[in-house]
Amino acid sequence: MGYNSGMDLKKPARIVSEIFNGFVMMILTPTIAMIIPDIPLIYKIIGPISYFAVTIIPFFILKKMGRISDYEFTKREERPPYFTIVTIGYLVLYIAFSLIIRDTTISLVLLALFSTSCILTMVTLFWKMSGHMTYSTLFFFTLLFLFPQVSYLLLIFLLTPLIATSRVILKKHTIMQTIIGTLVCATISILIYWVI
Repeated sequence: MGYNSGMDLKKPARIVSEIFNGFVMMILTPTIAMIIPDIPLIYKIIGPISYFAVTIIPFFILKKMGRISDYEFTKREERPPYFTIVTIGYLVLYIAFSLIIRDTTISLVLLALFSTSCILTMVTLFWKMSGHMTYSTLFFFTLLFLFPQVSYLLLIFLLTPLIATSRVILKKHTIMQTIIGTLVCATISILIYWVI
């Protein structure tokens, strides 16, 4: 038997890919933003549940309708319906929670999530950009924004090349698609969290 390094890398690549799954990152970002501040407990519960529902329910509906073949949206043409629905849901939740909770930090995180989803949706109409990279980058920048006093959090960005490499090894994205996903979200995050 010959040595096949490609097969050896697929298993750890799959593990990394599952840990930093787009759904997980999409839900963790608003959840951590709503759990940390001093807001009423009901919003700490309703907020994450709302984002979970808006992220997951459209997937199952589109899957049942036969519009999606797998949870990684391998086919580019399957992405626009899902991301359009989710982006509209994120807009509604951003407006609702910004008006109800009135916490600037939470509003900025929810705006960053909506903006990221909006750009990903538009790009997806013409090209395939890595959702794993987009949403993990958003999550990493959100952690830096929420915990600016924890300087070693910058080290979390060492995971970025690992996540990108996993997506390329699994043949889900090209190197360029992972780089663009990272750069687009880094730009959105920096603009919303530290420039606006």
